[in-house]
Amino acid sequence: MKRPLLATLVLTLILAAASAAMAQTQMYCVKPDGAAVAAISLPYGDRHDPSVVCNAVVPQCYLTCSAVLQIKDGYAAQAANVPVVQVTQQMLQNLGNPAPETPAMCAQQYQQCVSKCRGDKACVAYCQSVRSGCGTGNRGQ
Repeated sequence: MKRPLLATLVLTLILAAASAAMAQTQMYCVKPDGAAVAAISLPYGDRHDPSVVCNAVVPQCYLTCSAVLQIKDGYAAQAANVPVVQVTQQMLQNLGNPAPETPAMCAQQYQQCVSKCRGDKACVAYCQSVRSGCGTGNRGQ
């Protein structure tokens, strides 16, 4: 009697651990005005900048979104109605393999991006979006 109970308990713990390992992180893709246009579910442990992922997989972002964990101010109710994009490893392959980011690398990346914008506000917003997650630990080490 004790063995089947013990086996069931062990199997339950193994399944719970596997579920946690496969868990995904959900973030909201928001426009510069704070309005959420979509949410993305990133695979657990993914190292890509969530803002870059938003801009790559959500057409409504048009290179202007930033990724946030929580919606603030008056946009919380609106966030409940946004579509959720399940990001797969295949979708992330097009974004390359990220490396750990240093503050100097982030600053250089940002300056190079802005220098290519020539005053285009959407382009500068994209650069700020990429910079917002760079080196902050969003991508892991």
